[in-house]
Amino acid sequence: MVQIDVPVAFGIGSLFADAANKQLQTGRREYFYQAWADNNVYQGIFFAWIPLYFLMNDFGWETTYMGWEKGSISAYPLYIPIFTIIFFLAANGGFLLGNSLVRAGKLWSNRIVYLAILAYSALWILLQPSRTLHVGTYEEWAEGKAVWFFQDRTFLMALIITIAVWAVSLFLYCRHLINEGNRLD
Repeated sequence: MVQIDVPVAFGIGSLFADAANKQLQTGRREYFYQAWADNNVYQGIFFAWIPLYFLMNDFGWETTYMGWEKGSISAYPLYIPIFTIIFFLAANGGFLLGNSLVRAGKLWSNRIVYLAILAYSALWILLQPSRTLHVGTYEEWAEGKAVWFFQDRTFLMALIITIAVWAVSLFLYCRHLINEGNRLD
């Protein structure tokens, strides 16, 4: 859902700064640029394609049926370019804020950023199940004909695969950054 994808991209940027905190606290530019590059590679290869996939295939669900009444993303030709720019601005903004907080010795302030985004995302999904747990076009949703997400096998498989790719790669990237930091000692 785009309403959480952009904040989550910001939160992941902040998380990457946390995972690379030992490198960033040294103040060495090469560590900063390497962690920033890792953030962008992760966001570009393992995350950004997920909301784009759902925008193209399940537009109503991805926008949680809010303000976009056409049945397809093709009705909004500027949506994907604008979304992509905002997504990467958020991803990089999160990393830059995280770097700033980490360098200032405010590691827990940085952690509050991404944990608050995680809480917001969970609440967004859980507090409006009629929008977030149903799949269909805006018209189907408005008429009460959108199905539960688990009833659409194609959607369910896509959701499971994307969550698995996203979560496993996020864990591995963060683990890698933490391990690099531990080798500095």
